[in-house]
Amino acid sequence: MKKMSLILGLALFCTFVAFSQEKEEKKTVVVESVYILPKRGMSDKFEQAIKAHNDKFHPEGDYVAGLRKVDYGQKAGWYVWIMGPTTYAALDTRPQKENGHHEDWEKNIDPLVEKYGAVSLWNFNEKLSFGMDLVKKSKHYEAWAVDIKRGQYYRFKAIAEKLMKTSESLGVAFLVFNNPLHTPGGADVGLVWNFDSYDAWSQDIGFMKAYEKLYGKGTWQNMIDEWFDIMVDYNAELRSIVH
Repeated sequence: MKKMSLILGLALFCTFVAFSQEKEEKKTVVVESVYILPKRGMSDKFEQAIKAHNDKFHPEGDYVAGLRKVDYGQKAGWYVWIMGPTTYAALDTRPQKENGHHEDWEKNIDPLVEKYGAVSLWNFNEKLSFGMDLVKKSKHYEAWAVDIKRGQYYRFKAIAEKLMKTSESLGVAFLVFNNPLHTPGGADVGLVWNFDSYDAWSQDIGFMKAYEKLYGKGTWQNMIDEWFDIMVDYNAELRSIVH
């Protein structure tokens, strides 16, 4: 009996160690975003300066960065500079003053900027997402910043899982990002869908039909009713991927 208890104890210990190692190895994927408004008439020069800066200091890897333009929405005309997807460890070791990083920004980009907006962190929710590669290859995407009622995230998660599976069945992206920083009236989650043209964006791709094919007749309206029941409000933007 003692021998059996020892074997069981060792097996449980090994399982615990393996689980702990897996948790340690699984690092949170994060995206940092910064709203930037260029001076009037300086958009082209601003885009070129950001591209040159990113190519030099933020190429593919831990510090990869890109530029998006807000075409439609509350901040139309603004740009969003994005670093990531990356890790929190990379935020700790990001380029600073060394090798002329800050000097390049201050000399070549800052003179073109009218003002800076919100700086945010978004944790990528891999379990609720499909199609990160599709977004990277697209020309545009729609981004929602959603404020969820307190205590209702579990209901959002259930909805998101079904929307993800529906998106996957249609071959379109559905990405979920969690906001790790609480701000009064701020967004709790970010949602992203990809598209390649505004004509395509305006078309019905049959999402409701695909959803009900998976979950049954009438389930789409039930989902919509529940969505509005758990949501405070949301802010939608249509963005172009500049580079």
